[in-house]
Amino acid sequence: MDSAAILLAFLSSLVIVLVTMPPLIRKMREGGMVSHDVNKRSRPGVAELGGIAAVFAFSISLSLAVGFKKLEGEGAYIEPAYLAALSVFFIASMVGLIDDISNIKQRIKAVAVVFAALPLLLVHVPPAAIGFPFGQILSFESSRLLFLTYWFVLVPIGVTGMANAMNMSAGYNGLESGQVLVVSLGLFIISMIQGTSEVAMIVFIALAGCALGLFYFNKFPAKVFVGDIGTLGLGAAMAAGVIMGHVEFYAVIAIIPSFYELIATLYFGGIKKENRREACHNPVINEDGTLSPPKGAEKFTLAYYILSKKPMREGRLVAVILALYAVCSAVAIVLSVI
Repeated sequence: MDSAAILLAFLSSLVIVLVTMPPLIRKMREGGMVSHDVNKRSRPGVAELGGIAAVFAFSISLSLAVGFKKLEGEGAYIEPAYLAALSVFFIASMVGLIDDISNIKQRIKAVAVVFAALPLLLVHVPPAAIGFPFGQILSFESSRLLFLTYWFVLVPIGVTGMANAMNMSAGYNGLESGQVLVVSLGLFIISMIQGTSEVAMIVFIALAGCALGLFYFNKFPAKVFVGDIGTLGLGAAMAAGVIMGHVEFYAVIAIIPSFYELIATLYFGGIKKENRREACHNPVINEDGTLSPPKGAEKFTLAYYILSKKPMREGRLVAVILALYAVCSAVAIVLSVI
């Protein structure tokens, strides 16, 4: 493990976000790219597309890490893996950007992000396998059918699943950036414990740097919204690291809270045809500033379910949800030690 390259990736991604975000916020406001914060009584205008800063930060930090490794004379380093991670990030980010400016349907967005997996299919960093506790490995190398199933079915599902998990769980100040920070740090620790690909470690730590910088501006009260360009891009890049590091099992454990959003979306939005989007954009804001779900929407999202048990302010709600992600990430870390 090259500690210098890892530190470079983290610090460069963090600094780039911190430096580029203030002028980005200013330009977004000047260009009218502002949305109302529906979780506050005054509904203040907040700059959009903060994820653009992450596009610069992630791509430059990975490029610097690769350059540093080449200067060290490590010619055997796998450059295609880095290029694949960057390509996955950019494709998913562009899908997110289109959604941010045109509001495409959720099912179309999910299908579109599948194409972000194509760079991984082209590079297919070996082996095709998934790691489990107790040193168990599920290999897909034993037959051509299993090999193709892994790369053409499981990998695309994993990329769009992780990207949309980070996207569907967003909606409150600091939540989208905070959950990426918590999960990516957890996966970085797991990768170190497992001794997996250094490429995966650098992807995770670069994502953590981006997310920490975003969180500074996105936390309550938010100065900028990350947008789908950020959540989809960062989520897809995280999936690329997961696949290259063969830590799929642990990643699923780390993002367990997002499965509530998936099930709620399929049930209330797909089966019962409820207008979840309208309900989520119109929470009940009580006199004391606490939030409550609209009547009949108590189970529409994880946040609304928590609020139905106890109304709370937005900052407190985000802290509770991030704590859930932290607990799940900690469980994943413990399992990786076994």
